[in-house]
Amino acid sequence: MNSKNTEKKQGVFYTSTLANFSKFFFEKFAPAIEKVEGEFLPSRHLIEWALLLQAYAKTSLKSARFHLKTTIALGYLAWKLYRMEKNYNEWLFMGYKEDLGAYHLKRLRRYIAAMDCFNGYVNLTNAESIIHYLSPEGKEFICEPTGIFSFKRGRHPDGIIADDILRDPQVKLDIAQLEKITKVFMEEVESMPKEELHLFGTAQDENDLFSRVAAMPSYEAREYPATLDWKTALWTEKYPIAELERRRLDIGDKAFNKEFLCRPVRGEEGFLDPKQFSVLIKPRLHNYIFTDPKITLNEYSYGGFDIGKKTHPSHLSIFGVDRHKRLIQIHSKWFDGWNYVDQLEYLKQAIEFFNMARLKYDNTRAEFEGFYEAGDLPGEMDGVAFTAKNKYAMGADFDKAVTKKSILFLPDPRQKRQMLNVDNDLRAVATAEGHGDCFFSTCLALQAYKEGQGKLVWDLN
Repeated sequence: MNSKNTEKKQGVFYTSTLANFSKFFFEKFAPAIEKVEGEFLPSRHLIEWALLLQAYAKTSLKSARFHLKTTIALGYLAWKLYRMEKNYNEWLFMGYKEDLGAYHLKRLRRYIAAMDCFNGYVNLTNAESIIHYLSPEGKEFICEPTGIFSFKRGRHPDGIIADDILRDPQVKLDIAQLEKITKVFMEEVESMPKEELHLFGTAQDENDLFSRVAAMPSYEAREYPATLDWKTALWTEKYPIAELERRRLDIGDKAFNKEFLCRPVRGEEGFLDPKQFSVLIKPRLHNYIFTDPKITLNEYSYGGFDIGKKTHPSHLSIFGVDRHKRLIQIHSKWFDGWNYVDQLEYLKQAIEFFNMARLKYDNTRAEFEGFYEAGDLPGEMDGVAFTAKNKYAMGADFDKAVTKKSILFLPDPRQKRQMLNVDNDLRAVATAEGHGDCFFSTCLALQAYKEGQGKLVWDLN
């Protein structure tokens, strides 16, 4: 154990389940999980985590997703309930939002009900998301859910479990939100508990809360990626190396690095890796135009159109499908200084010339709304209003296609520069050439293909 923490607790290596959390977890809590959920796969990393939680009053545990961080936290709360160290014991379970904490405490109530060691304990509440029990000796334990922005100031529980407070399942948090969470945690949450504070989660940024806490002498901070060397897995029983590789291919390198290898994707300079993207640019590909002989495709083509503001050009990207079921870019068009009437006329010609089945276009600012109301938009055109949620979903689809090499691009230097201009927040620096417009036209084209085919690009080769 690291000697820097002056708040190390005693009794770590006792043999009874009352004094040894690791023994309690595997002999009492794990069987309860198996009763409730039908399966529990043990792993050596859980032993180390259990020892870590018992040995130190303040911990920061950063690890891969789906590797039981929340489960070990719930087990620790169950052990605290079992021990009943004082006459009155109060804890908080803090998530990004209160309902996330409530969900996990509902899980804990089910596990407690399946454990014989809690026979004789009296449940003091009917609330499904609150742990509130009275021991046979008359000692009381309560744990309530809360959110990082909704907790009641002035409370001083014995301990706090802060689980995934940097992650909103509905939307990716931006830098401002991460900084706000860090500020709240450091200025308010950190001083609340009387005795213990345990932080669990997945990295979001190089300078997020985990990095701040790791530099504090009072915390024992540990990091556990799913694998360190692609030879040995952290949880071999559940995620052996072959399964980790399958996951990497399924979700793409960037998502995998963040979710399984503890690497904050936001810390990398661009959304697309220059080397990885460059191999997908094929000099042999031809940018077909309307004066070429009419192109013959194996099937329909699919397009995406990002409508720029006055200061940014619109961009059209069209893809065909080759015999290997890869998307092949057959047309790239920049609309510098074009008015909307001329742009729409060009799109109509492109739909006809390229036998386009679907053309997704950016409808966030409703520039084409007047054309739609006048019935002047072709039926193949389908508007998409960008939101944070669907932008990141489309970005993830793009990353998967790049990772699987299921998409090939024209040798367009401007397009390449603008593609690499997009960062991990899906933002781009405004330049004289554009604002990452071709990145989003490609995302829209991928969405058009995905909806038109009913299949995913990266599952087809």
